[in-house]
Formats: sequence, structure tokens, C-alpha cells
Amino acid sequence: MILKRAFTLFLCAIMIFFIFYAPSFFKENKVDYNKHYKDMEKDIPWRGVITVWDFPRLDTSNGSRYGWIRRKIREFEKKNPGVYIDLRELDWSNGPTLLKAAAKTGAYPDIAPVGSDFYFISKAVLEELDTYISSEEKADFTDNAINSVTYNGRMYGLPWMTTGYALLLNTDMFTERSVALPEGGNWTYEEFLVALKALTYDTNGKGGPDVYGFNSFIEPGYYNAYGIIMSDGAQFVNRENGEYCFDYPEALSGLRKLWDLKHTYNVAHPEFGKMNENEAWTSFLKKKAAVYTAGSWAIPYLRNIQHIHELNFTVANFPTGNAEIPITISSNICSYGVFKQENDKKREKCIEFIKHLTAKENQQELASFGYFPVRKSGSNLYRNDKEMYIIQQSLGYAEPLPKLYNWDEIDLVLQSRIKSAIMGELTPEQALSDAKVLVERYMHER
Repeated sequence: MILKRAFTLFLCAIMIFFIFYAPSFFKENKVDYNKHYKDMEKDIPWRGVITVWDFPRLDTSNGSRYGWIRRKIREFEKKNPGVYIDLRELDWSNGPTLLKAAAKTGAYPDIAPVGSDFYFISKAVLEELDTYISSEEKADFTDNAINSVTYNGRMYGLPWMTTGYALLLNTDMFTERSVALPEGGNWTYEEFLVALKALTYDTNGKGGPDVYGFNSFIEPGYYNAYGIIMSDGAQFVNRENGEYCFDYPEALSGLRKLWDLKHTYNVAHPEFGKMNENEAWTSFLKKKAAVYTAGSWAIPYLRNIQHIHELNFTVANFPTGNAEIPITISSNICSYGVFKQENDKKREKCIEFIKHLTAKENQQELASFGYFPVRKSGSNLYRNDKEMYIIQQSLGYAEPLPKLYNWDEIDLVLQSRIKSAIMGELTPEQALSDAKVLVERYMHER
């Protein structure tokens, strides 16, 4: 009983102590969470959401189309607590139009792959990047890549990759028809034509060919067949005076060479011009065409499905004409640009993110897409890959698309008239003459 009373008194004494002294104790040892949060804010210059619009890129290593950029987003968010990247997935059919509409209305994202697109550069909606890029960083990019993002001496994008065009050759069909492959991937138009004639033949005994030497497609924004059209030295715009010149003799003779494949020599698939990209590609996979024009992305993709279609292939350059070099079109240097920002700190974080996307450490990953490095430090990516190396070498002869404000409209005119010629609705002369009348309306219009 005495012990129980003593214990009770002890507990009462402790309670009295805490009642009188606890407030001062906790006050002395209080953690100021507001101060702690402010200290964290000092370490994070900006927090918030960055909106990114981007297109699908087929990663042949895993089949994903947005996996690459989503992985880069996760890496960046992990390094930058409080920064969140909101990705909007675009598609190639209406994405470019959507981006242009957004630029016109001011409802654009923070970042998009438009840093090499003259429309956006000339519209003054992109941030200038020169003050954020060191001379050492800039020196690592190839001249073509830097030129694609430069206007009036200022940079408006950071290049990530470039693509190229080449001819895919079904080597089994060449062997079966005793046709020699072009040595080193190079051949003249005359040699090319001889091969196509031998590769156009009848397999079903119906009296006419059902396998053809050549096939391609013609659609706005795609330049698969232009390696033949440009082979005599054609240009879209005169380099000296900036005037439209795709109606010059060089362009006419080049278009006639492409036209002749179907209408004079009958070595092109009869549906060439009418077929879309998927239909033309399928004709090659099904061995209905021995030679097909393709973007470099097709190389790793075809390797991955090679066992399904039992198709062995190699690549070759476009045939040379009067220009004596295998000219192609450099239509796609992908560069990320930052749209105009009001907040200085957010602008810096956006630029930091596109630096993360285009870092030289990422150039090795381009092999999974069939893309080419835009940095000198990545130039040896395909040193042990015969097919990709041939295409990479040809990029030195690639003609850049002209820096014209209304290029999309001009391209639509050209492609529609060339398509009409290949389909037999217009002669090559009529096609280029009609195109010039329409193109002149857009040449200097803003």
C-alpha cells in the first residue's frame, strides 16, 4: 500500500513538471518547418510543369515509340525535384499542323522538336540559345546541324539527330537474276537502269511482269524518290539570288528519269505514284519490288523482322547523273527548341531539359532508331555497320531543304504535281510548269 501511494506521488510530480516546464522545453527544441522549406526552395531555382510535345520514334530495340523520351523525362525529374514534364504525344498526320496552329495562337507548349523548322524560327516564337551554349558545346555539332538551327547568326534549337535516304536492295533477287550489286553501293543511272530491267520479270506465266525492279511512293513531307530527281544537280532555290529554280533543265531531266522508269522502261511497279508508303513498303517485303527507296530507319527495323519475311538485303546510294555524286535530300534534322518564356528561371530549366535530351552521351542510342549523330563526337557510331555507314557517308551530299516560310505549302504543290506526272496525268514538263505558277504565290509571302 505504501509503495503504491509513493508511485502515485511520483507520477503526479512528473505530470506537474511537464505542465510547468514542457512549453519552454519544446519551444527551445522546436523545428521550424517553414524555415526548412524555404531553405529547400533556395536550392531549387524553379519548380513547376514543363509541357513537351513530341512525335513517335520507333525504337527497334524494344518496339516502343515514346519510350526514349519518357525515359529521359524520368531521369530529368529525378535530378530536378519539383520539376514535372508533361508530355503530349503527337502523330505525324496532324501533329505538324497542330504545332503551327499553336504558334499562331500563342497556345504553344514549352518545348517541341521544331528547332530546325524555319517556319517557327522565322516567326520569332523560339528562344535564342546562344548565351546558354558554350563554344565547346557548339563546336561538337556538325556544320549541317548548326546551320539548320541558325538564322541571322543566332541559334534557335539544339540538334538531336538526322536521318538519310537510300536504296534498299533485295540481294536474293539480285543473285537469282544474276545481277551484280553496285560496287561500294555506287552506280550510274545507266547501270541502275540495266539492273532494274533484269529485275523486272514474270513469275506466274501470265505474259507480263509481276515482279518489278523499282518501287517507291510520293507524299508530302517525304523525299524518298528525290535522289533520282536531284541526280542531275537540281535545286529548289538558287543559292545566289534566292529565286525558285525547280523548273530549270536539271530538275526536268531528273524528273524525267524517274518518270521513264515507269512509263518508258516499265521497270517500276505499275502502282508507283498511286501507292502510299505502307503499300509500297509491303511490295518490297513481299518481293514484288527488288529495289525500294527508304529512310534510314528502315535498316534496323528490317533487320528485326528479317526472319519473318526471309528477306536478305543491302543498301546502295541513289544513281548518279550529271551531278556525278549521289545527291539526297536532308529533310529531317530533328532539333528541340524552347518557345518564348516569361519566367527567366523556367526558361533556364527548359533549356537544361533540351540539353539533357541532346547530350552527346545520348548519341550512341540513335542506332536503335536508325538515326545518325549530329555531333562530331558520335561520328564513329556506324563504323562497323556496312549499310548504315554507306548512308552516313552520303549525308555529305545531302541537299538541305530551303529556308522558306511557306515551305510546307510549296512542298504540297511540288509533291502533288510530281505525283500527277508519275501517275501519267501530266508530262514532266507540265508538272514543273504548273508547279512554278503555284509556287510563285508562296515564295515571298509572309
